[in-house]
Amino acid sequence: MAKIDFVPYPPTSFPFRDLIVLDQLPLSSTDTVCEIGVGSGGTTARLAKQCASVTGFEISAGTVAELRYLEERFPNLRFVVGDITVPEQTRPFEGSFTRVLACDTLEHVTDPAAFFRAIYRLLAPGGEFLVTFPNEPLEKMHGITRFDEPRQIESLIGNAGLVDARVGTCVMNRSASFVADALGWGPLRLARKVLRRRRAGGDDAGAPPPQTFDQTHFMKNMGTYRKMAPLINLYWYGVLKLMDARGPAFAVDWRFERAPFTDCQVFITGKKSLREAVAA
Repeated sequence: MAKIDFVPYPPTSFPFRDLIVLDQLPLSSTDTVCEIGVGSGGTTARLAKQCASVTGFEISAGTVAELRYLEERFPNLRFVVGDITVPEQTRPFEGSFTRVLACDTLEHVTDPAAFFRAIYRLLAPGGEFLVTFPNEPLEKMHGITRFDEPRQIESLIGNAGLVDARVGTCVMNRSASFVADALGWGPLRLARKVLRRRRAGGDDAGAPPPQTFDQTHFMKNMGTYRKMAPLINLYWYGVLKLMDARGPAFAVDWRFERAPFTDCQVFITGKKSLREAVAA
C-alpha cells in the first residue's frame, strides 16, 4: 500500500497519479528527486515530505511564480524554470538525482528523444526513472505527441543511454476504480459542466487544448483555489486513502492485455547504469 501523506498546499485536482508514483517508484528518505513538469505542484510537495530533496522543473515561469511559496513551507523543495530538452538549461543539475519522474508531461513535449536524453543527464549513475502519460488516438488526443508502438519509446530510451527499460500500462483495480468514479471523476465532471456553462461563448470557447499548465483554467484560478486548498486537499486525501484501502490502486499491465497501447495510460521505467559517467 502507498504511503500517502496529507499536504494542505498547493490546491490540487484529483491527484490520483500520486498513487502510481508512490506504489511503483521506490523512494526513501535519502533520495534526491527531480520532477519534470510540476503542474499544480501537488506531487512535488507530497514527495518533499518523504525524500531528502525535490527539484521541480517547469517550463512555465508563471506556474513557478505561483508555486514559490511552497519553497518556504518545504526547505528541501526548489522549483526551476527551464526546458529540460535544452542541455544548457539542465547542466548545473546533471547527475544530481537518484530518482526522476514525469507524470502527464511527455504528451506535451515536441522532442521526445531530447526528453529522454535529459532524463539520462539528470540521473546519477544507478538512478531510476518513472514516466507516465496518456497515449491517445489522434481523434481525441489533447497533447501534441503520441506513439503507435511501444518499441518507439524503447528505442528513444536506449538511444538516450538508459537501460532496463520497461513499457506497460497502468490499470486501476476494481475497488479503486469504483471510488475514483463515484468520488473523483463524478464530482469533477459536474464541476466542469457548470464551469463550461459559465464560460460558454467566452474567450476560451473553441480554443485548442492547453499545452503548458499556465494555460489551464485551474492555473488561471489558482488564487481562488489556494484559499480553499486545505479543505480541497483533505477531500482528495480521503479519496486516495479509500482507493488504496484494499491494496495498490494501480497495477502495471506489461503486455497491454487490458488496454491497447494506442489508448491508455502508458507507464515507463528504467535506469541509468551504475557504470555510466554523467554525459559531458
